[in-house]
Amino acid sequence: MNFDFSLILCTLNRTKEVDDFLCSLAEQPPELNLELIVVDQNGDERLDAVLEPYRKRFALKRIRTSPGLSRARNLGLRQASGRIIAFPDDDCVYPPDLLARIAAAFSEDAGMDGLSTLVTDSGGQFSAGGRMYRHPCRITARNVWWCGVSPSIFVRREAAAGVFFDETLGVGSGTIFGSGEETDYLLALMEAGKRLEYRPDLVVLHPRFGGPWLSRRGMLYGCGMGRVLRKHGRSFPTAAYYAGLQLVRAAQSFAMLRFGKMCFH
Repeated sequence: MNFDFSLILCTLNRTKEVDDFLCSLAEQPPELNLELIVVDQNGDERLDAVLEPYRKRFALKRIRTSPGLSRARNLGLRQASGRIIAFPDDDCVYPPDLLARIAAAFSEDAGMDGLSTLVTDSGGQFSAGGRMYRHPCRITARNVWWCGVSPSIFVRREAAAGVFFDETLGVGSGTIFGSGEETDYLLALMEAGKRLEYRPDLVVLHPRFGGPWLSRRGMLYGCGMGRVLRKHGRSFPTAAYYAGLQLVRAAQSFAMLRFGKMCFH
């Protein structure tokens, strides 16, 4: 079957949030032909009751695997057959008209290989990944850090062919590189000659990070970012710039007596 979208949802230790996403997916326009690939990393059957009510609403495929976010997404990529592929987080929500507007954007720009949306919480505040640009632009190696996070990425299947997530990056990788997998993926697409656009008029909803601000987590995030910078040939001054931003945020947190957040940065 030819699907309009293949949505690769990797999930671990969540049920209500997954149900919320599925509910938002069921509210997308019925003329869209959707395929949801659930990559289930749980060691139990907690998702059985969550998934069952939606099996008649859209095509739903479940894959079981051990934890590891990038590895799970790659499993989903190898199964995806939709015209457009996306990577929703298991705690995000799609507004009712989102997929129809994204399909229209791809139809209107045949040369666009992928796009990234804005990601905010339900109140319009920046959420996943911190700050993002408020104006549309072409995504480049210089601005990619402010233009894309995992649930914001939508890419044509033919553009994604042969491009996979680096399994040494991200949550569950078993390395110290605990972040950066989505940025690495976007950079890999661009290095393969793909044109990516940033469209902040399109929004995916995702709750804001509420902590705890653990220094261990900050180290994993920082190591992941450093790995991506080095892997893609960014210069030492560029790395120093991003490290300096974290020092500024640490100082701001100290001034606000938020010592956990200070240690995180």
